[in-house]
Amino acid sequence: MKFKANPNLQIYGAVTMMTHLTALVQEMEGVRLARDIEAVHRMRVASRRLRATLPLFGQQLAGKRHLVWIKAMRGITRALGAARDSDVQIEHVSKFLEPLLPPNRSGVRRLLLRLRQQRLALQPQVIKELNKFEKSGVVAEIAQKLAPFDIYRDRLDVNDPGLLKLANQAIHTRLGEFLDFDAIVDQPEQIEELHAMRISAKRLRYTLETFASLFDDGLKNYLKAMRSAQDMLGAIHDCDVWAVYIPQFMDEERLRTAEYFGSVRTYKRLVPGLTLYQNARRSERESMYATFRGTWAGWKSESLWENLTAILEARLTPVVEPPQSPVENAAEISAQVEAALPEDPEQKSAASSETL
Repeated sequence: MKFKANPNLQIYGAVTMMTHLTALVQEMEGVRLARDIEAVHRMRVASRRLRATLPLFGQQLAGKRHLVWIKAMRGITRALGAARDSDVQIEHVSKFLEPLLPPNRSGVRRLLLRLRQQRLALQPQVIKELNKFEKSGVVAEIAQKLAPFDIYRDRLDVNDPGLLKLANQAIHTRLGEFLDFDAIVDQPEQIEELHAMRISAKRLRYTLETFASLFDDGLKNYLKAMRSAQDMLGAIHDCDVWAVYIPQFMDEERLRTAEYFGSVRTYKRLVPGLTLYQNARRSERESMYATFRGTWAGWKSESLWENLTAILEARLTPVVEPPQSPVENAAEISAQVEAALPEDPEQKSAASSETL
């Protein structure tokens, strides 16, 4: 089936992606300097949002070239994710340490020391991926592709059937994937599935954000619910990570102490604080899970997901064929955009070969 360009999809995608690309670029220097942990967080979010929109609009804007963009984004997003996870751990342990008194401070202070050492060790990889990303020229290439479409944002038809169809398919797909996890909400032992549910919640949230401007209320209530679901599932996952990490950390510190001092005597003073932190995370997990389960039950009793589905159907299902004038207008825009785009080096090379 031959690909057919849709100027409204191109304009909507360009406007959306340009927002995320700009946000990403603004944080690069802050990430490089590593003075503000929020710079890492903001750039990570921007990179994820950009990656979420590329499969939706990339083909319309750049053909198969968008697959190269996705690949280029993958490395920097992964490096930022590891750095952000480390920053969050350090922040949490720091706050936990503040009110503690001996004998509980030693173990938590040692944990904080190791976490900070790990974060420092991650920074070279962050810089490496950042340099690689910058040298790839992907940012400039994406911006160059988006700019000719972005200037036509005032001529966007938000009722274009093609745009509504894409939004409908994308949101329903992500919503269906998310609701498939309903069966495990009452099973707190399903650690891997709950982690997968968190990822699914994130994907649905980004998809809703992408198309929120098509709705009069911006889907505010549903985005609020998805942020809440993502936060709760994220907190549960953090506790599950600690449940595995703390015992391993204690074993490593005991071995390190024995190798350095010839005995584990000094290690013993670390145990009370580490045990206290471990128990606190376990209690936090139980509390957060109860909150999540109660919130989920509340959403179901309010028919939240059914209401969202009804709103999607009402807004995103085209009821009439588009009039002729927008189609002519779209063709005009497409021609103007094509004329504004820089010449493709690959096409130029191919043309030269044919001439020869």
